[in-house]
Amino acid sequence: MVDGPLHIAIVGKGNLGTHLFNGLSEQHTPYFVDRNLHLQSATDLVIVCVGDDRVSEVCTALPEHMLVAHTAGALPIQSGTRSGVFYPLYSFTKDAALNWSEVPILIEAKSKEDEAVLRGIASCLTQHIFHIPSDKREKLHAAAVMVNNFTNHLYTLAYEHAAQHELPVEILHAIMRQGPGKAIELGPKKAQTGPAVRFDTPTLKKHMDAITDPDVKTLYKLLSASIQKHHPKDEL
Repeated sequence: MVDGPLHIAIVGKGNLGTHLFNGLSEQHTPYFVDRNLHLQSATDLVIVCVGDDRVSEVCTALPEHMLVAHTAGALPIQSGTRSGVFYPLYSFTKDAALNWSEVPILIEAKSKEDEAVLRGIASCLTQHIFHIPSDKREKLHAAAVMVNNFTNHLYTLAYEHAAQHELPVEILHAIMRQGPGKAIELGPKKAQTGPAVRFDTPTLKKHMDAITDPDVKTLYKLLSASIQKHHPKDEL
């Protein structure tokens, strides 16, 4: 367990590192580490917030006796005897407001003692704490990319489509805000609407005719077919 404030070194001043520093400052003593990885003598934990391609290099360079947790959702726990994972499953932007109490944190460690330390630190930020081993966390990361990164890219494509037809994008904002909340409340399958789920072939054809980008046409067709596969006519 965590008794009293801990000295927590944070490697990386990017989006996540900045938010962790701000969030942990209320109950602990975080500090940023430079590229030379110079740690203060009283350091209790190192949280590595760097790109996935640098995680192994940084973790290996840190002292073997130190508890070191990386924050990468798609990488396994590292090989060190006191390795851990401290992965907030969220989309972080440095200048965007953040309510840590809404953020789930996935933890893992080589020992129960170190996992208890990570759990204690996570509890200073949120009550949504989950022990998820590496093999399952990597699969969950793929789902997170689908619900966040893929949907955001679809917003980009929709904005471009609207602009191409000289339509104000702010008209889309209400339905953009509605969608995630309804999917959570009802479940995404039950919340599904639109011409594909209705097998409304004339409307689907009109949309395909209106879309000029061939890649977007292909994506629209594939997504519509996937919706229909998950909502066959006999369920209507």
